[in-house]
Amino acid sequence: MKASRIEDPAIVQSPLAIQGLTVSYAQKPVVYSVDFIVPPGSLTAIVGPNGAGKSTLLKAALGIKRRLSGEVLVYGAPYAQQSHHVAYVPQRNSVDWDFPATVLDVVIMGLFREVRWWQFTRRHHRDTAMQCLGRVGMEAFAKRQIGQLSGGQQQRVFLARALAQSADLTILDEPFAGVDAATEKAIVEVLKALKQQGKTLLCVHHDLSTVRDYFDHVLLLNVRRIAAGPVDQAFTAQTLQEAYGGRLSALQLERIVSPPLSTQKV
Repeated sequence: MKASRIEDPAIVQSPLAIQGLTVSYAQKPVVYSVDFIVPPGSLTAIVGPNGAGKSTLLKAALGIKRRLSGEVLVYGAPYAQQSHHVAYVPQRNSVDWDFPATVLDVVIMGLFREVRWWQFTRRHHRDTAMQCLGRVGMEAFAKRQIGQLSGGQQQRVFLARALAQSADLTILDEPFAGVDAATEKAIVEVLKALKQQGKTLLCVHHDLSTVRDYFDHVLLLNVRRIAAGPVDQAFTAQTLQEAYGGRLSALQLERIVSPPLSTQKV
């Protein structure tokens, strides 16, 4: 007898399994019937053109946006029951940077399961937050108001907040958007270190030229799922042309799919 879907080992073991997810705006699907299982311990990119539904897919999976249909499971159980396994780093443009909080305050917010709103933070909470800031090179800015930082510095702080949660799955929505090269390198190093620790990372990503350097798995999306799997198998000239509607030139595809041998990984 065939095992039921939730008994499927791939779903039970996955930090995030999305089944038949559809989201629509004004009766027009922006994400349509997407199935996607995130492999545990992977560093996975969600790639596709503007308007493909990449961020919408994540927000619907996390319950931030309403989904028309579909199911989201974390380790085989509904997301609402398993949300403590997941940390989320939103797009920078979705954050109120005028909020009167220091860098240290923002990172301590990642400890919300330990520190309730009516409680005072303790020394070990502050020490944990400072350690997380140290991992992203931001400990010297702990007392700075979050809105006084550059875009790249703000992104590092929100990554530190995610680190404080010690989640099994960290979801990042365009973590490299608008950051400088040094910040991008620092973020990649942190993500790869987390992967080496057995954590799972899922990122919306725009720069096709770095997919092979940064990630080991990929989901190609354009409203519907185009392809998914290990980068070497799913990130091909054919799937890219399908995802991008044939708008990529032969030269672009050659550079993306077969980068020069001199290209160095970050």
